[in-house]
Amino acid sequence: MFKICEIVIRDLLEGFPEGRDLEGRIYGVSDPEAPEDHSVVFVKNDVSEDVEKVKECIFITKKDMELSLDPSSIQLKCSFPKNLYGEILERLKNLMPHLEHRMEKGYCFSEDLQIGEDVQIGPFCVVGRDVVIGDGCRIGAGTVIGDHVRIGRDVQIREKCLIGVEDADIYRTEDGGCRTLPHLAGTVIEDGCLLLAGSVLAAGDTRTTVLGRGSMIGLLGDVGHNCRIGEETLVSGKASISGHCRIGDQVYVAPMAVTTNRIQVGDHAYLGLGAVAIKDVPEDEKQFGNPARKVLEIKKK
Repeated sequence: MFKICEIVIRDLLEGFPEGRDLEGRIYGVSDPEAPEDHSVVFVKNDVSEDVEKVKECIFITKKDMELSLDPSSIQLKCSFPKNLYGEILERLKNLMPHLEHRMEKGYCFSEDLQIGEDVQIGPFCVVGRDVVIGDGCRIGAGTVIGDHVRIGRDVQIREKCLIGVEDADIYRTEDGGCRTLPHLAGTVIEDGCLLLAGSVLAAGDTRTTVLGRGSMIGLLGDVGHNCRIGEETLVSGKASISGHCRIGDQVYVAPMAVTTNRIQVGDHAYLGLGAVAIKDVPEDEKQFGNPARKVLEIKKK
């Protein structure tokens, strides 16, 4: 979990009677399948058996769900819990300290930006708050780097990429407005990665999005929120990895291949040109077609 703030639960839940006596601190957000102390947790369906062990958390659930929690944590029940989660996250953002942005050397950045040695950032880039860029990185012109991003060493990000931006995980305001959940779980690009022009790596909104060491996202390729891409994996041009996916090490995703949400692709697997993966792909397996299936299955037909 990224520690993005330190906010008293009582202040965050102002107006909620359940939270008026809670002095615990919230540091960020975490996933219900792996909840962490000091976090806001949205529970859609499944929740970890260790939920009663975590401390100083806010759990947002459906009305008919009962959780056994540590006394320092609180459960908020709601008919539309995702909408309440969005409201709480907006409050969290608004309670964070304001940071100024500066314009120098042709790009705009937050005053808390941390940059390593021998880093080059092209013109017209925008860099958000709580961003760390490691030694030897190259950031192409027009790239947008959102809040809460960690970029390792020797990473190459080409022109007009979108890093750590919000994805289409929406909620509704009280007046029916459509809004994107604040993506506060962060984004990590490990050492030696390559992102070609126009590629997208969305931020996490319940768990950190990770692009593993030595991996690539090709021209106009995109990786959705809460994904984890393994090491030395290639996501080719115009390929799309939907949210909550787990892609293993040394996987090849061919151009225009697609996964649906919450797919797991095993190590050394291969998704062929235009393949549409609607279920998990075992390790070492080659799949093609729509829906994606093993090469041998295609040959038999």
